[in-house]
Amino acid sequence: MPKNKRVKQPALTATKPKGMEHKEQLVENIRAALDEYTHCFTFDLANLRTTHLTQVRKDFADSRLFMGNNKVMAVALGRTKEDSYKDNLYKVARRLTGSCGLLFTNRTKKEVKEYFSEFEVSDFARSGTPSTLDWTVPKGPLHQFGHEMMDQLTKLGLPIKLDRGTLLCLADTIVAKEGESLTPQATQLMKLWDIKSIQFKIFLTSHWTDGTARAIAPPKAS
Repeated sequence: MPKNKRVKQPALTATKPKGMEHKEQLVENIRAALDEYTHCFTFDLANLRTTHLTQVRKDFADSRLFMGNNKVMAVALGRTKEDSYKDNLYKVARRLTGSCGLLFTNRTKKEVKEYFSEFEVSDFARSGTPSTLDWTVPKGPLHQFGHEMMDQLTKLGLPIKLDRGTLLCLADTIVAKEGESLTPQATQLMKLWDIKSIQFKIFLTSHWTDGTARAIAPPKAS
């Protein structure tokens, strides 16, 4: 006999997928921030590091900072003139591309711009990123390292020998070339030499307040 095909009824406890719930919550939180705070800024990030971003959040404890799916954040603001949550928010929504975020605050525009113009933190480069400098380990003694580092330095590609308890680099060894991708070995060597070659930086890209949206010019190269 053919099997009885019963129509499955959805469970009363069925809920929306977690991903959808998260997106809806993000939209709700951003719109709540728009109602609470006077100013909205968009920003881009260079060389994102969670530790340093946490410091920014602490410094702006009286404000709200969002980083999430760019399309979802744009939906929260409104991607067109017709669906903008408030007048002209669609203009700043266009700035949400790449590594970016939103800042909502009651601090003045001048105060926010001054903070981010001064905020810059050096850090170690990551493997696969273009080097920002040329760096060579010179031939000669490595007084900063003990003999126990010989195996590690050798594995990282340095020509090393131990001479009367002192590690010697036997030849000038190019580790990094500006513009070329860093290898895992290069980034480890740079950490051992405490070379912080990149800067974590936040660049404000636009500002909105009371229905008026304006672009923020990028900083001039020093």
